[in-house]
Amino acid sequence: MNIRTVAAGNGIQWLTDSVQLILKNPAPFALMGLVMAVVGAIPILGSFALAVVGPALYGGIAWAAREQAQGRSAQFDHLAKAFQQEGKIGPMLLLCLPGIVAGLVIGILVVGVLALMMAGAGVTAFTGSDAAVLSSLGVGGVLLLVVVLAVGLLVFALTFFAIPDLMFSHNDAFAAMKQSFRACLSNIGAVLLYALVLLVAAVVVAVLLSVVSSILAQFLVSIVLVPLVGTSSYMAWKDVYGEVATELPPPVPDGGGMVA
Repeated sequence: MNIRTVAAGNGIQWLTDSVQLILKNPAPFALMGLVMAVVGAIPILGSFALAVVGPALYGGIAWAAREQAQGRSAQFDHLAKAFQQEGKIGPMLLLCLPGIVAGLVIGILVVGVLALMMAGAGVTAFTGSDAAVLSSLGVGGVLLLVVVLAVGLLVFALTFFAIPDLMFSHNDAFAAMKQSFRACLSNIGAVLLYALVLLVAAVVVAVLLSVVSSILAQFLVSIVLVPLVGTSSYMAWKDVYGEVATELPPPVPDGGGMVA
């Protein structure tokens, strides 16, 4: 498949087109976001569940977005479409691997920074000098931030285009991730602008809503953000990969013949 290089401004267009599409039929999209917010609110198990099945659920939202965009109607049950389509759920579940590995790496780094803080507290107790502690923590904090951002961007690049690609074509998971990474590099301006605008908007809305209630902010942001991410991933994929990919015929089984 040929990957197209688009203008940086297309990153904004993916979002605006997604908003317009969702507003045509907001109820099912909002309900999808609410379900994922409720699951994510379950302590420990919820976050783990979303880490594993999240890509499949976002694939379902992308499917709903395509249905709406092509003149049909998005339905709430499209959220589980990856579980219903033959041969989809296995590859979609494999897309959780980058996020899980990233979580482990970040967790190890956080433990390392905490260990550094404890060691710094010991130094302060023996020497009475805060300068060495602050210096160590400053370096450790900056390093942690840089690594977290780099790892987050890598996970995003591996999965952003791969999710709709697996839903609408017949790629395998690792090939889809490799191609997604290549598509992000080829369209780094549009992808970074998209991610930046989405992140800033989410943070601003969350901060404003948290004045009223942090729990309310979490749910409302999820109800809006989750459908927007899933829908815009479809818009981005269609723009960069080409809508023709949605018309690919199903793969012919080995040894299979023509069906009359």
